[in-house]
Amino acid sequence: MPASAVFMVRPAVCYSNPQTAESNSFQNQALVPDIAEVLEEFDRVVHLLRDEGIEVYVYQDIEEPQKPDAIFPNNWLGMHQDGIRVYYPMEAANRRIENNEQVRAFLDLQIPAKKILDFSHHEQTGEFLEGTGSMIFDYLNQRVFASQSSRTHKHLFIEMASLLGFEPIWFEAHDIQGKPYYHTNVMLSIGTQYALVCAEAIPPSQRQMVLDALKHPQRSIIELSPQQVSAFAGNVLELSNVHNERVIAISETALNALDDVQLAVLSRSGLLLPISIPVIEKTGGGSIRCMLAEVY
Repeated sequence: MPASAVFMVRPAVCYSNPQTAESNSFQNQALVPDIAEVLEEFDRVVHLLRDEGIEVYVYQDIEEPQKPDAIFPNNWLGMHQDGIRVYYPMEAANRRIENNEQVRAFLDLQIPAKKILDFSHHEQTGEFLEGTGSMIFDYLNQRVFASQSSRTHKHLFIEMASLLGFEPIWFEAHDIQGKPYYHTNVMLSIGTQYALVCAEAIPPSQRQMVLDALKHPQRSIIELSPQQVSAFAGNVLELSNVHNERVIAISETALNALDDVQLAVLSRSGLLLPISIPVIEKTGGGSIRCMLAEVY
């Protein structure tokens, strides 16, 4: 069953992070957003999720020190099944401060963990694994997928997969310019009855291996084009509401990029919940999935 609750960080600042721009081609560095616009979009996400019966824990960030990507907590934080909380190592130095004593205290109080795994010390040796940005979990097949990038190192991925009890599926994925996708979760999303994947981005030598690993009798595979990935069509998240109904959080940008056949297949998998967050997408280079840290 998908997660029925999420953790979100309401930012104090939000702008295109110069320390992540080199690896994230989705960012618009020329855009300088009004924080009021960002907060309006953020609050819209919270409101719509709660209206659909999803529990939302919101932590209000503070202005100093500045954290331009605080709105994307799923990279440094994972709250996995069996009450396991993981702190993940981040590539950008100014993202590492998102994982601090204040937010940890909030988590301890609001979402107590049965076990904590702290991998953040790997930052000191230049090794990274950015949470559910780097890793996509398949709970039906008990597999976890990750594509190589400067933010996702193979040996840490293999170790984490073993600790959490998942079979690791490691592969490469490149955008139209031939650059590795900065996070796996922009080109792959796995739900109970769907998998959105840009198979074209995976080298032919690995493509069928990944597609075979995604297969399940309940699941339809929806292949995305690189252009659809650029519109965040792969950056969606399946959740479960209080009635145990599946809800698929998706941005309006992503929804509009899908064709009628893809939408029909995805709609059979759960209620589509489109949310308009264009300023956040253009500024931070991430979409709705990046804003949500699942709580199991």
